[in-house]
Amino acid sequence: MSDNTKTRIAIGIAAVVWLIIAILTNQAVSTVALKSVSIATSVAAIIFVGYDHYVWKWRLVRMVTGKPVVAGTWRGALQSDYVRPGETAAVPPIPTVIRVTQTDSTLWVTLFTGESESVTEQGRILKEADGRWRMSWLYVNTPKSSVQHRSNTHRGVCNLYLGGQNGESLRGEYFTSRKTTGELSFDEWSKRSFGDAASALSSAEFSRAHPFLR
Repeated sequence: MSDNTKTRIAIGIAAVVWLIIAILTNQAVSTVALKSVSIATSVAAIIFVGYDHYVWKWRLVRMVTGKPVVAGTWRGALQSDYVRPGETAAVPPIPTVIRVTQTDSTLWVTLFTGESESVTEQGRILKEADGRWRMSWLYVNTPKSSVQHRSNTHRGVCNLYLGGQNGESLRGEYFTSRKTTGELSFDEWSKRSFGDAASALSSAEFSRAHPFLR
């Protein structure tokens, strides 16, 4: 739901609640103005919170919006062009997991590998002009203390597109503040929210994702 749409709906809700209160109390509009504004604001806030966290996922709503549900854990690989100190070749592909938490307005991604994890500072899922859906987020990556001598804490940006025949895969790129780039690909998904790379990579509870209504 766009910010302009939210503003229009909020104004509409406030107006309707304001009018209902005036009618039910059978008082002059001026005597209930302050009270009705306060109530209308609270009602609008509750409706928006409910939509943002729950209603947007309802089947009938998604039939209109087409918005995918990507929440859960995705399993795949990361290919970086990063060259470790003292080495000459880029690191080999790294088994990688991302745990996604999603509302209508926000996207939170935690990325896990065997050596580090990154957390979202700001994230969104957006529909491109060509119809594709893109997950985009800013993150901070913190390597384990045992590897920080060759891999320091850094910030980055990641963009992943839902691909495959029915949106069952994620493909994209990232770049970091230490001037490295790489590619990410995820072809397996679980509705479970895993908390580390080891448990997710060893789990048998992964299959093809189904983010769109079919």
